[in-house]
Amino acid sequence: MIKTITSLFVTLLLTGSITQLNAQSIQIIPMGGYQFPAGVDVSYNDGTGIGYKPARLRIKGNGNYGVGLHVTLPFHEITISASFTNMDSEVTIDPFNEPVEKLFDASQEYWMFGILKEVDMDQLRPYGGIILGWTTVRPKDSEYQNASKFSVGLEGGVKYFFNDIVGVMIHARLLLPVQWVGAGFSIGTGGAGAGLTTGSSIIQGDIGGGLVIAFGG
Repeated sequence: MIKTITSLFVTLLLTGSITQLNAQSIQIIPMGGYQFPAGVDVSYNDGTGIGYKPARLRIKGNGNYGVGLHVTLPFHEITISASFTNMDSEVTIDPFNEPVEKLFDASQEYWMFGILKEVDMDQLRPYGGIILGWTTVRPKDSEYQNASKFSVGLEGGVKYFFNDIVGVMIHARLLLPVQWVGAGFSIGTGGAGAGLTTGSSIIQGDIGGGLVIAFGG
């Protein structure tokens, strides 16, 4: 799945001229914002031999940054989007009735692609739609493995253009990595039995804004 989406992103970038895509405009959007804290209930085994116990895995909220690409098509006000955002954060485990334990510092990346409906109101252009892709958590401690999960979400926002080339954008996203913790996510230093499992998905979200640089149109 990740290889397929990566190939789609590279293809879009390589073939993304206005003539080839017959697009009204292509917009490059450097952006920044804030990603909210999130948590998910897990079964946690610290490798001490006690076995699995209920706990809450938490990701600390922090600022994020990234870049987006919007390709506006000339029919039905449809926009194809691709974006990358990164957040540096802290991952903790909160076993019930026990002290909170910091697991590691990590960066969390979102690679998302979507189909958006953008309403052209001259300088003001509200938009919204569905996005999908994947998220990768990269622990900064080499004892832990990276974890990548398929993600879906919703995005909405508004753009304001000062002229045909330069504008600003604000947006909000609801992000849902599917089964964020799993067998590929190695947790703990206490022994072979250390690990995390969950049957649910984590819910995240962010708000932000950026500068819109448009070509064509």
